[in-house]
Formats: sequence, structure tokens, C-alpha cells
Amino acid sequence: MKKLLPALFTLLTGALFAQSPITLSNSNMPGSNDTLRYSNAALNSVGNYTQTGTNFNWNFMSLVPVSQGRRDYKSAFSTPYAFFFLGLNEYGEKVNDTINLGVVTLTDVYNFYKKSTSPNAYIVDGMGMKISGVPVPSYFSDKDELYMFPMTYPKYDSTTFKFSTPSTTLMPIVYSKSGYRVTKVDGWGSITTPYGTANCLRIVTTQYSKDTMKTSLLPFPIGFNNYQRSYQWLTTTSKIPYLEVNGTLVGNNFTVTQVRYRDSYKFLAGVEENEENGLVDFYPNPVNDKLFLNFKKGNAYTIEIFDLNGKLLVQEKLTATDSSNAINVNELAQGVYTVRVLNNETANVFKFIKQ
Repeated sequence: MKKLLPALFTLLTGALFAQSPITLSNSNMPGSNDTLRYSNAALNSVGNYTQTGTNFNWNFMSLVPVSQGRRDYKSAFSTPYAFFFLGLNEYGEKVNDTINLGVVTLTDVYNFYKKSTSPNAYIVDGMGMKISGVPVPSYFSDKDELYMFPMTYPKYDSTTFKFSTPSTTLMPIVYSKSGYRVTKVDGWGSITTPYGTANCLRIVTTQYSKDTMKTSLLPFPIGFNNYQRSYQWLTTTSKIPYLEVNGTLVGNNFTVTQVRYRDSYKFLAGVEENEENGLVDFYPNPVNDKLFLNFKKGNAYTIEIFDLNGKLLVQEKLTATDSSNAINVNELAQGVYTVRVLNNETANVFKFIKQ
């Protein structure tokens, strides 16, 4: 009887929610002062994300959050680049505090989006950054239409884009990209994640871009293909994807690099850490070379270490009788990592800092 419960749950939630395909417009996209939380999930917890259909019920209750982030959208007038990105429908999202390119450091890096009426689309308009404290705008000479409206099932769009950073003495590197985006609404129904259940459209969007770097340090520009694909589930209320599976495309081979889903606030930036009175004690924290584990109960354990984007970096199996009970983290870069300790009964999650 217990084995029938997950299938019964999916059937009932699907019957309650998905009746006919929803239609999305610019009003369903992020706007001024929107603060939207999401959780990054372990890449190996997403399950089958390629399946699709009509009146389809996607169940992603298997998602395991490993960190959390927040997307803040501000009116362009409330950003450091108000003079460069004017308009009531222009919104800025801070994507990085600092980007170190070696020969130059960028600070206060924003993406700017716009709810366009001609074409009827949600577009990427440009980027703002500071170089040595000086605001420097970069624009799409051919806007990148992320979504074309009205959007419902079925729908197919192909749009072009072209972008370049400014040629200035402040920035010795000029980065440009041009190409096209193919977006297909290939399914509709309902989606269930740890956040909840909602009616949705499923879209697959692929960016085919040729990126070029020019610098005075080299006598010729360097160009490379940059193909990115994203499987997304969009709803009328979440404003950002309810779930998105992002990755790189090389030929026909798609490699997942990020799984994230709309979520509410969770303790300690995205993981309800529960090492207290749990399976394991660990030390030291911060750590340089080896993370030592002291198991409290049970015999066999699986140890998984994730970065903050949910990428599985280390997976080892240990027993309580192992003489060492240590994980070598010497090759990990400096930063914060999430550890998941599992046995047959339960799981504990905690974070550590690699020095």
C-alpha cells in the first residue's frame, strides 16, 4: 500500500491543478522591488527533467536543497546606472559584487531587463559595471528576447542578439557575443517541488552564441562557441522559473551545471542544517586538508560534498569502524561547501569552510 502513495499524490494534485494550458505575459515577469528566493539543488537529485507532454504532472519532490539565493529586482532609477538605463519598465538585478578578470576588476555588476511592447517580450537590455569606481554601461545592440508573449502551448520562437562591452581605456578587455536563441514551449500541466504545486508551461530555451575576447595583450581576438540550454517550468505567480535545469551544450551532449527552484526562506541560507543530535560530529571547521567525521549511530554511510551551486564534487562511502573516518578536501578551492551524510534511516546536512 505504501508504494502507491507517491503515485496517488501525483495523480490527485494533477487532477486538482492542470486543466488547460496557462497563458503568460509580461505581467508574469519580475518587476520593480521584487525579491524572489530560490534554492540550489543537488544536481543528482533532479530526476528525469527531459520528460514532457500535455496535461502532464511533473513531480520533483526528490530535489535536495544545498544552498539558497535571492534575486532582487530594482527600478533602474534605484541602481548606480540610472543615467544609462532610463525608463519605467527598466529593471536591474545585481549579479556580482566583484568579478576579477586579472587585468581589471569589475564591481557592482548588474543585468538590466525590460518589459518591451515592441516586440512584446521580456528582454535583456544591457549590463552595468564599475571599473575603478567609474560606472560603465554595456548594451545589447540587438536585444536578447528571453521570452516572447503571449506565451502558451504550443509555441516556437527564434530570435537573434548581439552584445559588446565598451571599448575604453578603463577596460583593456572587450567581450562581445552574438548569435540566436531558440525557445520552444513543449509541454504544459502541473509541477510539484518541495516549494509546492502549481500550473505551468514547460519551455526549453537554447542560446547559440559566438563569444569573442579582444585584448591589447594579444595580436588577435579569441573566439569560441558558447551554447547554453535551459529547461524551465514557468507559472503565473512565481515570476522566475518554478524550476530550471541549466547547462552547457556540446554537439548533442547536454551537461547540467545548475538546478534551482523557487523557494521560501530557509535557515542558514538554504539548508535546514541538522547536525545537532544527528548522525555525525565533524571537525575542524574551517578545514585545510582533511575533514574528520565522528559517527554517532549506524554502520554504513554515504558522504557527499556539494558546492553552493549544487554540483556534486565528492562522494565516498564510509563505515563507523573505519580507522580514519576522514574526507580529503585538500583539492577543493577556498570557499563554503555543503556536506550531506546519509545512512539507511536518515540524513544530516551541514556546511564547512575550506581555507
